[in-house]
Amino acid sequence: MLQKLGWFPGNPVVNVPAANLNIGMDLWNASPAGNGSLKVRQNPSAVVAPGTMIVRDGMMPDQWVNQDERELKRQKRKQSNRESARRSRLRKQAECEELQGRVETLNNENRSLRDELKRLSEKVTSENNTIKG
Repeated sequence: MLQKLGWFPGNPVVNVPAANLNIGMDLWNASPAGNGSLKVRQNPSAVVAPGTMIVRDGMMPDQWVNQDERELKRQKRKQSNRESARRSRLRKQAECEELQGRVETLNNENRSLRDELKRLSEKVTSENNTIKG
């Protein structure tokens, strides 16, 4: 699949491959000597006369600006959402760490109270045995 680029006046339309995940991989597989494996396709019908307005996706130039502005707003919104999600994750992590600390504190307090209860119970039992004795 090819995309046409060159929507500015006077620039020729150039056919380029559509975006895919293997972009640039052919450069890694090429020989280091540069044996000319890179192919350039000549297309005489792709030349546009200077001063000719090229329509991009069926839109006029003033529509390009609107679309570009919308795309810019969309990108800003996406970035803002990413940052907001990051802050939310950090808040959640901090809250979780705080709760873990609180659990540890309460477990220690519980252990202390149980130890004190056991000590007092043994003391009362000892006093009862002394009184009976």
